[in-house]
Amino acid sequence: MALDGGGSGGGPLGFTNSFVGPAEALELVGDHAYAYSGQIDLASGEKTLLSFTSGNYYFVGDFQMLYDSTGFSAGEAMGYTIKLNGTIVARTEIAQGTSAIDSIMRQVPIIIPAYTKVEILGDTDAGNINVVGMLTGRIYR
Repeated sequence: MALDGGGSGGGPLGFTNSFVGPAEALELVGDHAYAYSGQIDLASGEKTLLSFTSGNYYFVGDFQMLYDSTGFSAGEAMGYTIKLNGTIVARTEIAQGTSAIDSIMRQVPIIIPAYTKVEILGDTDAGNINVVGMLTGRIYR
């Protein structure tokens, strides 16, 4: 019999055991952590994919951005920026028609220190690019 975790449904993992939809926060399940942006249309500009402040732990994991290539034409570019406490620590940009087109979809390892403001932004000069940002990993206290 599972222990009742209270909150939203209880269950064996406690109150954080169900996905409730896209969020701009880091969700914790035991020692595991994740954040999913949900589908975001960059629409010729920069948009926040994820934004949160870490807690009394450090995070070790990967960031990945997936995109719908149907709206991505030759000569257009898109990318993402990872900021920790307002400082850019990673930046990736690709242009359609290059051999690096899959590089934006590769997982990027990241360590996030305790009590750190995290911002992950997506951007494009294309008209209609749908992206999803995913951050998955483990926390250590």
